[in-house]
Amino acid sequence: MRCGIRRKNILIPVLMSLIVLVLCFQIIFPAFAGDELPLAVGSKGNRVYQVTARLSTLRYLKKGSAGKKYTEKTADAVRRFQEVNGLPVTGEVDEMTEQLLFADSALPAPWPTLPPAATPAPVSEPDWPERDADGYLAGEGEYFYENDDEGQWIYLSSNLQIVVRRVRDSTIPLIWFETEIYTRNGETFRTAMTDPEHPGKKYRYPYDIARTEGFVLGFSDDFFATRIDEKQTVGIIIRDGKIINSSTNKKESHHLPNLDMLAQYPDGRFEVYLCNELTAQELVDRGVVNVFSFGPILIRDGTINEQVYTYYRSNEPRQALGMIEPGHYFLLSVQGRMSASKGTNLQRVAEIMKNHGVTQALNLDGGNTMAIVFHGNMLNKKATYRRRTFIRTVTTLIGIGKTEMP
Repeated sequence: MRCGIRRKNILIPVLMSLIVLVLCFQIIFPAFAGDELPLAVGSKGNRVYQVTARLSTLRYLKKGSAGKKYTEKTADAVRRFQEVNGLPVTGEVDEMTEQLLFADSALPAPWPTLPPAATPAPVSEPDWPERDADGYLAGEGEYFYENDDEGQWIYLSSNLQIVVRRVRDSTIPLIWFETEIYTRNGETFRTAMTDPEHPGKKYRYPYDIARTEGFVLGFSDDFFATRIDEKQTVGIIIRDGKIINSSTNKKESHHLPNLDMLAQYPDGRFEVYLCNELTAQELVDRGVVNVFSFGPILIRDGTINEQVYTYYRSNEPRQALGMIEPGHYFLLSVQGRMSASKGTNLQRVAEIMKNHGVTQALNLDGGNTMAIVFHGNMLNKKATYRRRTFIRTVTTLIGIGKTEMP
């Protein structure tokens, strides 16, 4: 009886030790647990999982697509990895491919590239008024320059400079407006609401709102009131320091709008935040004046959001606002849904803004909402959607400058 018990006690620790050794081996050497090399279509196991996970990290496979089956998609991803990294292109994982795949020197998949867009054509130099050393109007008053034929619109005051340039590229085809804005001495962006007490109930054309408010420059924002009216998730909305709405998406998403935010601070700073990064009260406590909620983030701290290379690929009218530095801003307005300008994806929007030195930028509402109004006149043409050519009426607008000139 004692001998039987003793043998049982000896076997249990031995078995437990073997199990621990196997588990440790798989943890320490995950790439080598499972299938034998080479891995090819039809292979299965832990080794395949480690390979697909690494390919996903390096962007050769979609994020979250790791699996234990070596499929044709896996083989295609391996071929792209081998081509980019200078290996023989076989679509199979041999020892050389596996070693480089898990090395720190492995090159990730390059981001998709777009054909370069045209640079702005030369335009006539305006008859400038007297300006100070920083380019602002010397003295009091206002200066307007409007050249519709060449596509250039300029405004100067003692604290505000606005230069709008229209750019065409018939090869894409695409038409867009690049607007540079300089401010000082407290000049800043303002918001207009047609009915502050009942958002979403009083729609007007953007040029009507801009004229009523006397905006030098007005443009479409996050279109939040419609989401209120249609009982959708609205996003965090703050206007003039007041919380209009505090509900937002609980996690990041890739649909439009994903409700990422652009926050405007009293000192002229813009900061961009993910939809769930801060609460409305936390933003107010930080002193935020306005929060626009649409998204996605295009540029944060000078870096383009990687999502724009994977998602948001359709060609549409676009509107995006960004900051180069406090007091220096850039607005990009892209026409679309017409024969002369088909629109573009968010990758091109982000890249144009990045090329202009933008450090913080958010995608605003586009489509038939996209509008840019200078001195009361809408510069963009109406887009066609579902066989209708129109500009969408809105309840809110972003604007800057206050003009007394008709």
